[in-house]
Amino acid sequence: MMQRFDYIVIGGGMMGAPCARYLAESGASVALIAPPEPPVKSDSKGPFASHYDAARITRRVAADADWSLLSRRSIDRYRDLEARSGQTIFHETGAIMAGPQDGPMGDFTARFHAVAEALPPPPSIIGTCETWETLGLALPCGSLVSHETTLGGWIDPRAMRDAQIALAQAAGATVLSQAAIARQDGIVTLADGTRTGGAQVVVATGPHAGSDGLLPRQPRIKVWARTIAFARLSEATGAALADMPSVIWVPQGWDHDLYMLPPVRYPDGHLYLKIGGQVDSPRIHTATEMRNWYHGTGDAHVGARLLDEMRALLPGVAFEATHTGPCAVVWTDTGFPCIERQDDTVTALIGGNGAAAKCGDELGRLGSMVARGLSLDGEGYATDFAGVWERAGEMADG
Repeated sequence: MMQRFDYIVIGGGMMGAPCARYLAESGASVALIAPPEPPVKSDSKGPFASHYDAARITRRVAADADWSLLSRRSIDRYRDLEARSGQTIFHETGAIMAGPQDGPMGDFTARFHAVAEALPPPPSIIGTCETWETLGLALPCGSLVSHETTLGGWIDPRAMRDAQIALAQAAGATVLSQAAIARQDGIVTLADGTRTGGAQVVVATGPHAGSDGLLPRQPRIKVWARTIAFARLSEATGAALADMPSVIWVPQGWDHDLYMLPPVRYPDGHLYLKIGGQVDSPRIHTATEMRNWYHGTGDAHVGARLLDEMRALLPGVAFEATHTGPCAVVWTDTGFPCIERQDDTVTALIGGNGAAAKCGDELGRLGSMVARGLSLDGEGYATDFAGVWERAGEMADG
């Protein structure tokens, strides 16, 4: 006999797992379809996820007030999630956001500065000399620097996922470990042929949403194949950089920002610095392209450019070894996640725009509200989180 639930959430990642938790904690019956992380990516056919990682930046400052509010509300709940789940999620190392005051990226700097000034309490605004003297970061001369000494740093996305799923189960949710391969109205078919029914299905499948066919309408999203780079540190170097904050900055002459995390211990036991932020990356259009990308190690040329900027930011810091890896980022046409009821049986919760990890708890909460038929009008956001969809007969652009 087919199991039936009030809600089925497809996707146990940064947005789907908290959505399932909030729905379960509201008293509803919930099934969370969350295939486990593959032990070896190259042996897996998917689905893949970028949160299969040890660290993601979190901070309150952003170049947009809505993104700042999403992260602040999520950050405010990190410690409660830790206390209730027993997971260590949040590492409060501080966070820096820096950019030039003039030139093509001057508007970016002006926008995050305005958001920073409006925060309660606002972070310190410091210069590049102070950044070098106190933190050893060689930011480009003349950068405007926002320094959050608290309520910023990094989170462990695997620990966040595990906490959200454990708390969803504690509230009564059922976790199904097979991938979803099809949906017809409120009936979801899993990879093993099992069919599960729900009065409302939430599709939160991250970069797969443009190609998995689980939504009634095709979303206008772009999925980018991004390369990230890692530098392995000795224990002594890691200890010397122990007070380093997470950093977002614009290198000299660049037309976009990069990000770098402080030393983080990865599952292999080593300490690594991680850097990313590529924008000139190839697009992913199909499930096959996604699988091929995640089976690889990223783009070596892009990785070399990123590592050059890491060395410039941390002059004199020695690396024991370096390597690159693949990542996928979803961008929507609106620049915000899509949180929208598509019909009587399906809610879309997609489009992290590179910030789903730090903002995931709040995005999951909003997704649970929309799935329950509640309005987001009183939540304090300027955006309505509506999606942009392909017209009938058009090819998907994502």
